[in-house]
Amino acid sequence: MKKIFLILTLLLFALSCGNKNGNNKTLSLNIGSEPTSIDPQITTDIAGGTVDELILEGLLRKDKNGKSVAGLAEKWETSKDGLVWTFHLRNGIKWSNGDPITAKDFRAGWIRGLNPDTGGSNASMLFVIKNGEKYNAKKASDKEVGIKVIDDKTLEVTLEAPTPYFDDLVTFKSFMPLNEKYYNEVKDKYFTDEHTIANGPYILESWVHDSELKFKKNPNYWDAANVKTENVVLKIIATDSAVNAFKNKEVDVTSVTFEQAKEFAGKNELVKANDGGMYYLLYNTGEKALQNTKIRRALTMAINREELINKVLEGSEKLTKTFVPTGIGLNGLAKDFAQEVPTDQPKFNVEEAKKLLAEGLKEQGLAQLPNLKILLNDTGSRKSIAEYIQENLRNNLGVNVELEVVSGKERIERTKKRDYQISLQNWTGDFLDPITYLDIFASANGNNRGDFKNARYDELTKIVKSSADPKVRVPAMVEMEKLISEEQPVTILFQKQKLYLVNPKVKNLGFVSIGGEFFIRDVVMN
Repeated sequence: MKKIFLILTLLLFALSCGNKNGNNKTLSLNIGSEPTSIDPQITTDIAGGTVDELILEGLLRKDKNGKSVAGLAEKWETSKDGLVWTFHLRNGIKWSNGDPITAKDFRAGWIRGLNPDTGGSNASMLFVIKNGEKYNAKKASDKEVGIKVIDDKTLEVTLEAPTPYFDDLVTFKSFMPLNEKYYNEVKDKYFTDEHTIANGPYILESWVHDSELKFKKNPNYWDAANVKTENVVLKIIATDSAVNAFKNKEVDVTSVTFEQAKEFAGKNELVKANDGGMYYLLYNTGEKALQNTKIRRALTMAINREELINKVLEGSEKLTKTFVPTGIGLNGLAKDFAQEVPTDQPKFNVEEAKKLLAEGLKEQGLAQLPNLKILLNDTGSRKSIAEYIQENLRNNLGVNVELEVVSGKERIERTKKRDYQISLQNWTGDFLDPITYLDIFASANGNNRGDFKNARYDELTKIVKSSADPKVRVPAMVEMEKLISEEQPVTILFQKQKLYLVNPKVKNLGFVSIGGEFFIRDVVMN
């Protein structure tokens, strides 16, 4: 009897040590930072988007290759003029609480996203819908918005203009449905902590802030039979601790910096992936000095981007001349869009930078450039990047720069409030069209947190969004890149390249270059 007890004890010990996540049906990923929000009509960060992709699904969803495929809608069609899209929902689809999902839920969610009282930064993504922008500006009623419920299973959407990427747009979190009954029950607590409702592959079980979010498989999800992993845990672990967490089997997947990746060179655990993330300095044009184009150009020209990438970052990131990233499927007329843009960013040139700075200061009535502050969150290699920029501006322009290191959540909140001078930012687009990058500098866009304004840029944005013809759209977007190069609302630093550590037992995990970070629904844990 003692021998049997000993064997059982040893067996249980071995099982508990073999997987710190609890069992082989649990996937644990490190998302690095606390989501600022998980409310689909409000959140703009990648962490919040990762949560929403687990618990929510739209009319369509993305497959592992980034293609839009049937989601809660089993089929859809478009009118000949491209203005009317009709979606047909699946039979028997339910929310996690058992309520039926209807076309009315989608109308409610989209109207909430457009409602100015919601305060969603992505409301402009819904402006493609007829009278959506007018409703957001309180110039039309919600009844005038082009979203019509034909019946419980049929939604008809009328657009302002033909929008060839609308099937991509409806996969995005701003286009998620809303269970009004549940929303009215929880009110201001909607999508905070445990006050969530799901229609996607998983249900949010618990959220320990600044620690982890736990999810379990949603039995009411229409495609639950094809969700192979029972549980998902999203850990919030700082960059400095990520590798140790991976080694200790606390997480199965984590992103790492290029410095951390060196230890795993040549090993199966190290995975490289394409990324659509653009890193840049965002200028708050509400600041007197930063209102001036010559001063912004001077700051750009005083930073040696090639040295930043090749020496500080050891070639781990990609130098780019455009704000639209390269090599991730964003097409121009005949090839990759960025390759069709003839203009470049201002080159590193200290003498020209000094000249422009002097001219800009004179135009602004300033004797010298005030001390500047760069806002950043200390994840990844951001601090090394900011310190290099700080040194360049001091040595090349005599500018004193202070670094303000905060949490990712605080950085986002402060840029929303315009409580910053310069911010080190990262933007990843939401769908496969160059406009998902370029329109964030349009004056009406809620993500234009530098408050850049240019009448021609706004005009070009409308041209792009009011035509389905590539011969009209692409030249307009090329001109938008030209204006970014000339006006410098941002200093483009580089295009991000992803590095991850992945436990070999994780199979079929996808990495998304645009519109998210992970493709989790196909994961199998061996």
